Amino acid sequence: MSLNFWSKLLFVMCLGGSTEAHPHVFVDARTGFIFDADGQLEALRILWTYDEFTTLILLESLNLDQDGDGKFNDADRLAVVEGETNWDPEYKGDVYLEVAGQDYPLGRPEAAAVTFENNRVEVSFELPLSQPVMVSGTPALLRLYDPIFFYAYTILPEVRPDSLPEGCQAQIVSFEPDAVTSAIQQKLAALRREEAPSQENVGRLFSDEVHLTCG
Repeated sequence: MSLNFWSKLLFVMCLGGSTEAHPHVFVDARTGFIFDADGQLEALRILWTYDEFTTLILLESLNLDQDGDGKFNDADRLAVVEGETNWDPEYKGDVYLEVAGQDYPLGRPEAAAVTFENNRVEVSFELPLSQPVMVSGTPALLRLYDPIFFYAYTILPEVRPDSLPEGCQAQIVSFEPDAVTSAIQQKLAALRREEAPSQENVGRLFSDEVHLTCG
């Protein structure tokens, strides 16, 4: 989700009052791993499916589907791609990769595509690594989260799990609340929509994970 759209969405939501707000946007996500011919991890495959309310705001803010036929034309898809994958330099796309326990830098979105089905916008793209890396025998971990937890990402199984090289396995580890995180969630839910959590990077506490192992 781009920072520009985040700002628009937050503004519209703030007009509605000060009801519970963290999280307020819900995204179903699917992830995949792309390997090169030498068996190195070279890119991530990311797919976001926005909830119906977020989709409605997106349609209104970008003036999409103006003929009301429930379908996107080329101009609609281009507007979504531009708004959702042309990230500001400081924005990481809520995508975080670790290799051998260390943050691994990622590039900018490529090969973006957009669909609009069942009243939900879906955005997919590839996210190249800064340089390919061999992960055979080296654990890799992928998280999707919004640092201030305005967005909540739920990672679902990849559509094409058979695309992994032989000997590789990707396992989703879903977030499970405990007493500590449940208490934090209650505090976050009480914030007004325009308020940011005081705890830095709080969204990481509630993130699903994908563990990639090879060899």
